[in-house]
Amino acid sequence: MAALLSLEEVGLYYARGPRHVVRVLEGASLEVWAGEVVCVWAQRGRGKTTLLRIAAGMERPTSGEVYLAGQDLWGLSDRRRSRLLAEEVGWVTTAKPELDVPVLDRVAMPLQVVFGKDRAYARARQVLERAGVSDCARQGWASLSDEERARVGVARAIAEEPRLLVVDDLTAMLRSGETDGIAQLLRSLAGERGLGVLASVSSMGEARWSDRIATLSGGELLVSAREPKRAPEKIVSGPWLGSGAGA
Repeated sequence: MAALLSLEEVGLYYARGPRHVVRVLEGASLEVWAGEVVCVWAQRGRGKTTLLRIAAGMERPTSGEVYLAGQDLWGLSDRRRSRLLAEEVGWVTTAKPELDVPVLDRVAMPLQVVFGKDRAYARARQVLERAGVSDCARQGWASLSDEERARVGVARAIAEEPRLLVVDDLTAMLRSGETDGIAQLLRSLAGERGLGVLASVSSMGEARWSDRIATLSGGELLVSAREPKRAPEKIVSGPWLGSGAGA
């Protein structure tokens, strides 16, 4: 059985001037399995977001291979790669949206092409409830707290039922209790649905909820050994959100 995500000897280099090369990543290898949470820690500006962008198919590495759901990501045509990423990967971020529309609209709008308006909004309400922010549905982004923004980011990412969540420094601005709440949410999503979660964190303490920790330093990635996987907390059959969401 193959890992859900596999990075094999990934390198990323930038030319800075005619003679200087910046090596962001050097021979980085990493696996994320279904139901597993892996946290990547590095000091600020040392490449952890870049690593996540490569894992999510948002940036092409200079060398090495990236396999997602058993497929060589950069061996696919642009069309097949885009479709695979859309189906399999949810990118979680708290970046400010281009349009400050109500939260419910922000989650529902990308779903309308596939599900139609009514089903898209039903699905959006359900994922907001699952993420613990159903009471924020009519609020704009500017009025949300940092924790609410983090939870909305998770809701938006799981709305299309991906198999892999890639989470970029989601807890960096949160207090300890808020961080624990987000960690519990991601941990439960991994357990109940067999999601793989790859998350960057700003401190080693934030990684305590993960199954494994990967440390990025000087472009090299050191990954802790994989322990025998415990049984998932709960396996839910059928679509996550039930027939009411138009699954």
